[in-house]
Amino acid sequence: STCARSFDRHSTAARAFLVFDGITYAATVTLNGVVLGEMLPYSEYRFEITDLLRETDNRLSVEIRDIDPVFGPSAGWENYGGIIRDVRIEYTPAARLADAAWSTSFADDYRTAHCRVEPTAENAEGLTLRAVLEDGGGNVVGEATGNPSEPLTFDVTEPALWSPDSPTLYTLRCLLLRGETVVDLLVQKVGFKELTLSGKRFLLNGKPTFLLGVNRHDLFGDSGHTLTEEEMRRDMTMIKRTGVNYVRLVHYPHHKRILELADELGLLVSEEPGLWWSDMHNPEICAGALEVLRRVIRRDRNHVSVAFWLSFNECVFTFEFLKDSADVSRQEDPYHMVSGANCMDLDMTKENFPKCGFDFYTMHPYASTVGRLIDSAKALTEMPLLLTEWGGFYCAGNERLFREYIRVILDLWHNPDSEPVVAGAVFWCWAEMHEFCRGGQPCQDGILREGLVDRFRNPTENLRIFTDAFAPLALPPKAPEYRMDEVWPVRDAGHFAPLDLSPLSAANDGAWEEMLRVTATPNPRFGGTKGTRCVANGPRLPVDLQSLGDLPVALLRRPLVLADEIELPVGKQASALYLIGNVSMPHGFPIGGAYGEPVFDLTVCYTDGTSERVTMKNGLDVTTAAGLYGPSRIDPVAANSPRACRFSYQYDWEHYVVNVRQLPLDPAKTVEKLRFTRANDGYQPLLYGVTLRLPE
Repeated sequence: STCARSFDRHSTAARAFLVFDGITYAATVTLNGVVLGEMLPYSEYRFEITDLLRETDNRLSVEIRDIDPVFGPSAGWENYGGIIRDVRIEYTPAARLADAAWSTSFADDYRTAHCRVEPTAENAEGLTLRAVLEDGGGNVVGEATGNPSEPLTFDVTEPALWSPDSPTLYTLRCLLLRGETVVDLLVQKVGFKELTLSGKRFLLNGKPTFLLGVNRHDLFGDSGHTLTEEEMRRDMTMIKRTGVNYVRLVHYPHHKRILELADELGLLVSEEPGLWWSDMHNPEICAGALEVLRRVIRRDRNHVSVAFWLSFNECVFTFEFLKDSADVSRQEDPYHMVSGANCMDLDMTKENFPKCGFDFYTMHPYASTVGRLIDSAKALTEMPLLLTEWGGFYCAGNERLFREYIRVILDLWHNPDSEPVVAGAVFWCWAEMHEFCRGGQPCQDGILREGLVDRFRNPTENLRIFTDAFAPLALPPKAPEYRMDEVWPVRDAGHFAPLDLSPLSAANDGAWEEMLRVTATPNPRFGGTKGTRCVANGPRLPVDLQSLGDLPVALLRRPLVLADEIELPVGKQASALYLIGNVSMPHGFPIGGAYGEPVFDLTVCYTDGTSERVTMKNGLDVTTAAGLYGPSRIDPVAANSPRACRFSYQYDWEHYVVNVRQLPLDPAKTVEKLRFTRANDGYQPLLYGVTLRLPE
C-alpha cells in the first residue's frame, strides 16, 4: 500500500529534515519524485530534504510493505502494517547539533559523578559547544565549554542518584555557540545511575537489586501500535503500581514516549530489535536486526531508565549473531550491558553467552513444575541469571503453581552466591493481546490470555496473585523460620570463663562456603528427595545462647569449620574445658564414616612448653550435625559427648544438633592456646564455642 500527502514549506531555516518515528514493516520513501531511502520497522529515520523542498505542493509518498519483508513480520504477536508513529519536518540552522551522548561514572562512594558529553555536530567549524547541567530547580550543578568536535567533561558533587524509589532527573542543555549567540540548542532529560554486576547479582547504585519485572508489548486494545499519550501514561503508571522495578519492552523498539515515562516514573527498561523464533542463518534477517538494534540504541542510550540491551528473543541462536550483536551494542553504547532473551538448551547457553561477550545469562523456564527453573539456576552460575520470561499459560488460572514459582524465585534470590541464585524475574506477560496463529491453551477467541491485565488494562486475577506474592520482596528481609527444639542443661558447679572465638570467624568464610557446597551435593541414596542436601541456612544457631544450664557460653551463631589448622589463644589456668560442637556436617556418625575413626585433634598447649593431644573420634566423641537423613528424623548420639541443643529451620527441611564434650586439664598449669587440627579430610567438624572451668 502507498501513503501519500502534499504539504507546503513552513520555515525559512537553512536546513530541513523529514523524520519518521516508526513504520511496520518496510517502506520506500519518495519526495517530489526522488527516492530518499528505505526504512526498517519500528525505527527512527531522518532524511535531509533541504535541496528537494519546494515552497508549496511538496509530494510525499511512502510505499509500505507489511506482509512480504523477510525481516519484520513475526508470528509472536498480531502484525499491524502502516505508519505507526509520528512523521514530521524538522527545520534547523546550517550548523546544528545532531546528537550528544551522555554518560557518567562515579567516585567517592557516589559522592562525585564524572560526566561526559560526546557531541555530534555538523558544519560547526569556528563554533564552540557549552554543556550545562541543571537540577530540578533550575540550578546549574555542572558545565563545560569546548570544541564541538570533542567530548566535554565535568564533575558533579553529591549527585542525586536515580532509582525506581527516587527517579530524580536533571536537564542537560547543549548549546552550539558563535561567541555568546546560540546557533543551535539540544535539551535532554538525564540522570545519575549505575547498574553493574557482582557475582551472581545486579547492583543498582552499588546495592544488590532484584530485577522484578513484566514483559510489555507496545499494543493497546484493538488499535495495535498506535497508542495515545493517555494510554501510554496509564499503562506505565499501572505497571509501576504493581511494585515492579523493571519493564522488558518486547520484542521491538517501543514508542520513544515510553522511555520518557520510564525515566519519570522510575522503571528500568530494556529494548530489543524485533526477533522471535527467527532464522539466524538468514543474513537478511540478521542484518535487519542489527540495524534496528543500532538505531534504537542511538535513539535511547541517554535515557537513565535504560538497564541494558537485549539483542534477540527466543531464537535458535548462532554464535556469530550473538557476537555481532554484542559488538554493535558496544560500538553504539559502551556504557550499558548487553544480553539476549533466551530459551535454548542450558549447555548451549552456558557455552555461548560468556564467549560472545554477553554480560549475563537469561532463561525462559516455562514448565508445569519449577524443575526447569531450578535446573537453570544450578547450571548457569558463572554470571547473573535473569529470567527474561516465566509464567505464561502454565501459571494462568493455576494459583498454586503461580505461587510456587514465586516462592522458588524468591528463595533463589535470597541464596548466598555459593548456591544457585536468580538475579531477577520478568513475568510473561503484562497485558493480553490479539494473537491469531497460536491457538491451544494460551489463546481463546484470538486473544493471548496470559496477562496480568486484559488488553484494555482491566486487572485479571493474575494481577492480584502477582502483587500479593511478590510484596515481601519490598519488605526488609525476614528472619528465617526456626524452632529451638530443646537446650540440654549442663550440670556443673564452679566458676567459668567462656572464650571469644569471634576474631577467628572472618578467616573462616571460605571453609564455611566449602562446607555448604559439600553438604548440598546430592545424596544418590534418596534419589529426588532433598534430605540433608537442603542447606538454605546451614547449621547456624538461630538465637544467641548465653548458657547451657550451669555452663555460661559465648557461642558463635555461625560455627567455625575446622578445615585448616586453627589456634585459639587462652592465657588462663583451668581445671576443665567444654567444647561445644563436636559435630560434623554432614558426614559423621551415624550417617557416614567408620565408627571410632579420627575426626579432629585438640592439642592443649601450656605456657611451660608441654602439651596434651586428644583425638576426637567418630561415634565416640563426634556425630553428624544433621538431624535428618533423607526422609528420616535421626537422633545422633556420641558416647562421650552429650547433646547441647537441637534446632531446625523450615521444619520440613533442616534439622541440626550440637554436642558438648568435657575434657579435664592440669589446673596447676596455664593454657597458652588450643590447637584444632582436622584428622580426616572426609569430615567438616564444627566448633561453636569453648568454655573453661576455672580452678577453685
